[in-house]
Amino acid sequence: MLRIPGLGAGNFFRLAAAVGSDAENSVIELDKAYRHPKGGLARQLSLGELDALSDRVAAGFYRDGIRPKDPVALYLDESVRYLLHYIALTKIGAIPVFLNGRLTPDIAARFLSHVGAVAVVSDGRLPGAALEIPYYDEDPYATEPFRAFTHTDDDPVLIAHTSGATGVPKAVQFNHRGFFYGIRQEIGADLGHRVLSALPQSHASALSVLMSCVARGARILLATEREPQQLAARIEEFRPALVAAFPKVFVDLSRLDLDAYDFGSVSRWLSTGDASHERHIRRLVRLGNHRDRTGAMAPGSLFIDNFGSSEFGFAMFRQVHSATSDRYGRCIGRPFDWIDAQVFDDTDEPAACGTVGRLALKSPTVTAGYWNDSLRSEKNRVRGYWLTGDLAYRDESGRFYHVDRASDSIATRQGTVYSCQMEELILRHVPEIFDCSLIHTDACTGAEEGRDAVQAGAESRQLVLTVDLSPEDGKTHPETHPETLRRRINSALSQARLPHIDRLVIKETDAYVGITGKALKRAMRDAYQPAEPQPGAPTPAHGGHEE
Repeated sequence: MLRIPGLGAGNFFRLAAAVGSDAENSVIELDKAYRHPKGGLARQLSLGELDALSDRVAAGFYRDGIRPKDPVALYLDESVRYLLHYIALTKIGAIPVFLNGRLTPDIAARFLSHVGAVAVVSDGRLPGAALEIPYYDEDPYATEPFRAFTHTDDDPVLIAHTSGATGVPKAVQFNHRGFFYGIRQEIGADLGHRVLSALPQSHASALSVLMSCVARGARILLATEREPQQLAARIEEFRPALVAAFPKVFVDLSRLDLDAYDFGSVSRWLSTGDASHERHIRRLVRLGNHRDRTGAMAPGSLFIDNFGSSEFGFAMFRQVHSATSDRYGRCIGRPFDWIDAQVFDDTDEPAACGTVGRLALKSPTVTAGYWNDSLRSEKNRVRGYWLTGDLAYRDESGRFYHVDRASDSIATRQGTVYSCQMEELILRHVPEIFDCSLIHTDACTGAEEGRDAVQAGAESRQLVLTVDLSPEDGKTHPETHPETLRRRINSALSQARLPHIDRLVIKETDAYVGITGKALKRAMRDAYQPAEPQPGAPTPAHGGHEE
């Protein structure tokens, strides 16, 4: 199939259904049944059935005047409908615009206005009249013929969005060739013939995994219900060889008594997005089994930690962990063979090995830019590289280490500290803490200006650690008193010559978590910022508590 001329992300599923290959054996199982517009429920879809259904939906869009290069938004509950509409819209050359259904309606409306959507498919959550564009609360469905579109390399096939962890999401454009490039390069990887995807169906990564699985002839379960108990039950029932998800899903799964479940079928966990913490990886890799390099069965599974961002159609770096491996410390491994990775300093010069700087990459998989925002796109380019928004360094062997998001590093009187790096150290030394987030608050009055203000801000800054206690220890354990924990943490930080934590807050598990599971550190900073004291005023509650 990969030898078909012109094959790319825009025509992959149509061609996969048309050719005789391993792909024709693929079946997509659904944890939520798809309701046909003309009645009937489907619990699974073969490629042929998906192709026929998407033909009907494409015909409905075409009948209603949707044409090539028209952005059409999908703002839905998690389901196979994202995939169905992606295939249907690309058949006629329109551009699917994926919105996570957990975005609030006001943010969704602003996003759709920005991208210039000509229509929106939703399920009652977004008033179409407010947008003044056609609104579908059911899938369009027709039998009339439509004009099929032929994609070229640079034709857009998807407008996705970033996590929005630092504000309104940015609109990320993916093209026919670039979005498929990483899938083509990695098609020979052995990921097993039963795959459970718990990735958000509204995210580009879910499409990438689906295309990879279909090209290998795998059977796929779309797990749209991702609460840990539900997911564990699905793994037991479906018995996948590979489980794919964002890091937060694996963190939550790790909270369970994992020995109470049968995960014997799992040989690999595939995480994509942010780098995962050692604490959570180690709880998973002791489960299941895998074949080692000699082909013999070995106990324990592999954790494939793919480091990437919304601006890449495929992951950037890969680090594989096993039950016996010990390369952690925020190591994200080496970039894929087709990626040129660089670390730049503040003057846009390459940083020396071991020096933290701005991570940037050249790759055919990088986004073509932010849709309708060429200025922001250009500001993300340095010397032909795309800035990822991450801070990292490279060692002498060519391995990269991720230390923080650029927006989350903290200037202190003792120098710059990197929140992800410090969180990793804390989790390694204090087992009672299951997860944590490091932020800062400012006590500076703002009266100073210029350089003096920056210096005054750093000197008055307080480091705040929000913690989620290990479920096996419980919140009544004597060693989990906040002040006791803070002293133990600061002892470990002193040994590493890092600044102390000024304040520790025990946070509710899902407080300040974004739509894709990322910690919303900006929201935490706002919530935990010391308020001006008011006589007789009670202390506000912020989803956590101090003692």
